[in-house]
Amino acid sequence: MDEFTVTTPGLVYLKANKSFSGGHGGMWYRLKYTDGTLSACVWPFPWCFEKTDDTQKAFAEFPFDADGLARAEAWVAAQYEADVPRWSACPAMPPPTPEETAAADTEAAPVPGAEDAPFDL
Repeated sequence: MDEFTVTTPGLVYLKANKSFSGGHGGMWYRLKYTDGTLSACVWPFPWCFEKTDDTQKAFAEFPFDADGLARAEAWVAAQYEADVPRWSACPAMPPPTPEETAAADTEAAPVPGAEDAPFDL
């Protein structure tokens, strides 16, 4: 298996945009700039950071400089490499519930105002 490498846009991007996130093989990761500190977090697919329980997340903090960024990228990659079976067992999306399956099988509801649209929906 190929080694996983995290590549981020850099410190200027992180300072301007406050965070950068990505995913690999069932693991999401996020680097976030706050008050001169770079925090890194990893968590399992499929949910976004806000919808994942904190007990499923791992965090680490680094100085906000080139060395800290390199260490954060290495930490994220090490988290993946340390537990590949955990990450690869995570579904990309959970299977649909019976209610979702039933709703998908029904005819789509009309879009209000669609009859007045100047184009086909």
